Amino acid sequence: MNGRWIVYFLLSIMGFAYGQNQKEQPILYYSDDCAIKITPGAGPRVQKSWNPFFTADFIYWTVRQDGMFYAVSGGNAINPSKGSVYEPDWSWDPGFKIGLGFNLPHDDWDIFAQYTWIDSHAEDSVSKNPGTTTLLPYWVVNGSVIALIDAKARWDISYNDLTLEMARNSYLSQYLKLRVHVGFEAAWIYQDYKATLTDVNNFQNRLDLKQDFWGVGLRAGLDTSWQFTKNISFYGDLALATLWGQFDVDRKERQSQGGLSNTTFNTGAKPHTLEPVIAIQAGLRWETWVDQDRLHFLLQAGWEHQVWILHNEVIKNLMEPDHGGDLILQGLTIRGRIDF
Repeated sequence: MNGRWIVYFLLSIMGFAYGQNQKEQPILYYSDDCAIKITPGAGPRVQKSWNPFFTADFIYWTVRQDGMFYAVSGGNAINPSKGSVYEPDWSWDPGFKIGLGFNLPHDDWDIFAQYTWIDSHAEDSVSKNPGTTTLLPYWVVNGSVIALIDAKARWDISYNDLTLEMARNSYLSQYLKLRVHVGFEAAWIYQDYKATLTDVNNFQNRLDLKQDFWGVGLRAGLDTSWQFTKNISFYGDLALATLWGQFDVDRKERQSQGGLSNTTFNTGAKPHTLEPVIAIQAGLRWETWVDQDRLHFLLQAGWEHQVWILHNEVIKNLMEPDHGGDLILQGLTIRGRIDF
């Protein structure tokens, strides 16, 4: 019995010492001590507790959408050559982004709002001699799949996008910065597609498709900066979003010959859906501080991609091939920024 009590006594002393040691090394879940930072803030920040910053981007993008073919050609018995599938001739167009943000005094956080706008159009036409090559409509308009002598199409889009971010930019190492952000995204995208298909009987079959979309949802991402020097770096940014929104789609078909025209089909729908979005960009950046670090200037140029997954929701005829596909925006993005 005496030996057992001695063991209990020694174990109690060891447990007390272990507990004291644990108290000497508390786990810090939160601290007001600004010196305790695992990832120091990377700014950019000028010599003020609150400092706003302004951004302006020039964009030169091409905007395209899958599934916008309008005619297909192929060889016949006389000319068994390989044909082609025709779609609008996608263009490159200028646009802009404009942004306003604030670097917050709390833990190097920042908030940033940005608006993006671009209008684009694409058109194309083709004519064929039916005696040598067969030209068929890709769309079944007025129930017709008769061979064509002429076909043309035009697509117009107006793109409006608004993002709001809360973020923190920090050093992962001496030469690598990581900005983590979460927030919201809203978008308004308006599309019009018109195709005119003239068959061998000189009937003009006209197709008018409208697709408008609005949506709002959550957005998050990572912005990286790989510093070569204090002033020059390579940047790479990635953002993912899901927008809950509504499509407003209409389809109208008309037929005309000899100056007479009539509408043969007219319908529409307003479905709700969840729209996933991927945005990625990369390029080179230059920045500097002036006036005793009271002003910060940044200039960068890079390439940007945006993919709106399965955004093509135009109304299809049951006899048509699937016209679904992604909306794609890509091109040059040049940004200027000032912190003051």
